[in-house]
Amino acid sequence: MHRLTCLLLAATVAACANDNPGDPDPNATAAIRVLHTVANVPSVDVIVDGDVVLTALAAGSASAFIPVADGERSVAFRATGTSGTATAHTLTFAVGDSITVLTIDSATVLNPWVLTDTGGVVPANRSKVRALHFAENAPPIDIWRTQPDWQTPITFMFPHGYREITPYVESDPGDWTVGVSTLQRSGGVPVLGDTLIVTGTFAVPAGESRTVILFDAAGGGLTFQVITP
Repeated sequence: MHRLTCLLLAATVAACANDNPGDPDPNATAAIRVLHTVANVPSVDVIVDGDVVLTALAAGSASAFIPVADGERSVAFRATGTSGTATAHTLTFAVGDSITVLTIDSATVLNPWVLTDTGGVVPANRSKVRALHFAENAPPIDIWRTQPDWQTPITFMFPHGYREITPYVESDPGDWTVGVSTLQRSGGVPVLGDTLIVTGTFAVPAGESRTVILFDAAGGGLTFQVITP
């Protein structure tokens, strides 16, 4: 059996969340969550409307949801321990919004990339998973999955380019795994290449969805986050 197949079927999930929200906004009617994906910036502070609402979010970590007021908010990221003006970006929040933002680009300019959720309602007796390729330094790859009703690894999509997100895949509720291999083809069809990383098993209950985000790890290689919308 191929190594990625074995890992997808046998691995267990690794959690790597960072829950370090700032003081709640008394006018909060919405929320923001930040996933820091820039590997060469060890940690960032998150600034909303000029106030630091989160400090030292480590590369590869996701924050808890931070309460913010609805309307247009100024959001900026600054490398922890540095000073000066961070580049601000305007994000618009409606009442009840919970928005996930990824830090992107470089150590000199950290920009937001808003992760939208287009999965609609998950049926009460089903689960859904999608995958986002955010690993800029990765070689050409395929992203594979096993799911509760299909235990043979299968790709989400091909080709799967940088900053491309797959549609949601629907299955029974239960255990999923996601793995990454180098790109390999036989007759134009994906076949398992060398294994680069595997999430391990993560459970998706009935009526829920998960997003798997692949990105560069500090010091090289790949890492991931499995998040709930």
